[in-house]
Amino acid sequence: MEAIIHAKQLKEQVGALQGIFARKETIPALGKIKIDANQNGAFVMTATDLDISLIIEQEVDILQSGSICLSGKKLGEITGNLPNEPVHLKLDSKGERVEFQAGRFRSKLSGTDSDTFPEVARVKAESVKIAATVFYEGLRRTIFGVTEDNKRFTINGILLILDNSGLKMVSTDGHRLCLFQTAASQTNQTLTCLIPIKAARELKNLLASEIRSNQKVELKIKKGSQLEFEIGNKLMTAREISGAFPNWEMVIPKSFQLFAETKANDLKDALTRVGVMADDSHRRVEFTFLQNKLVLKSESPETGNSTEEINCTFQRLKSAESEGVDLSEGWKIAFNTKYLLEFLALQNAKQNESRVIWKFGSNVSQTLLTFEGEERMFSYVLVPLK
Repeated sequence: MEAIIHAKQLKEQVGALQGIFARKETIPALGKIKIDANQNGAFVMTATDLDISLIIEQEVDILQSGSICLSGKKLGEITGNLPNEPVHLKLDSKGERVEFQAGRFRSKLSGTDSDTFPEVARVKAESVKIAATVFYEGLRRTIFGVTEDNKRFTINGILLILDNSGLKMVSTDGHRLCLFQTAASQTNQTLTCLIPIKAARELKNLLASEIRSNQKVELKIKKGSQLEFEIGNKLMTAREISGAFPNWEMVIPKSFQLFAETKANDLKDALTRVGVMADDSHRRVEFTFLQNKLVLKSESPETGNSTEEINCTFQRLKSAESEGVDLSEGWKIAFNTKYLLEFLALQNAKQNESRVIWKFGSNVSQTLLTFEGEERMFSYVLVPLK
């Protein structure tokens, strides 16, 4: 094998593969990157942990075909510091080492036979196409709500639903639910799958990188015995989560008693300050909604307490006038600080005057939050603390 590739290209490819490796390498090959160079000019790099695989193909100058497996960690360290020049890679006659040459830099890295690398199966199915910018936004607004508890495997990922009503992406950890949705689809594409959290994180990174150079790029998704995602010159396969996702539609409140509106930045700043004194276990902050203001309060027996007021519009909805809710002393409710700050981090950085819409369910067990103007695109359902 002998090839010439620019350092920037090589660095980007190897960097994209770094997140695929297994944390614990039960099989030596799972810490390797397989490199294939063929006479057609295709330079292919592959990494896998058996659950997720990533294949990146690039056209470069191939002087001699060949293949080898190299340490992913060492390859990342070498390529990350290469001078910004063309890199000459050459496999020795024994097929055991690859020499890297870039400017005055020289390095030889030992490898193993590529036959030891697990085969990555392709999905034989029709693909559905989704605009990469739309799918990236869906991941950005749902990925933080996925549970970190691996034992609850059916919610350890993101539910994807594509049908005539549009695209829906849902995540939950049992305490909150994120719902991202788009308008009705103009095609007959349909797909339902559960994307594992690790694959979702890597996919989000790949999409962000691709979108920077091409806003109009599309993501192709196939579902067979596993899931397959194709974006640009990158192809990821992932083992789909088995089992049934919870009935998330039952969690979305259908009727509301109360409505509130606050400036997102004011709420974020006040919550950051008041949250310092919240207890460590639940990060509890109490909210008292009054007609023209919102009072935030936190206290901890060990550290002390904090309070702050911000402007707020608060009112009873007409549909709840007969409910008999007493608002003479305001509406009190408590939330986890972390959960609210993660929601507020989603606001568009270009919209400094974003406003948060609060809707309190009639059974008081859920609160629905969204940003003004995004009611039909994103919903965040949060269970209050007792």
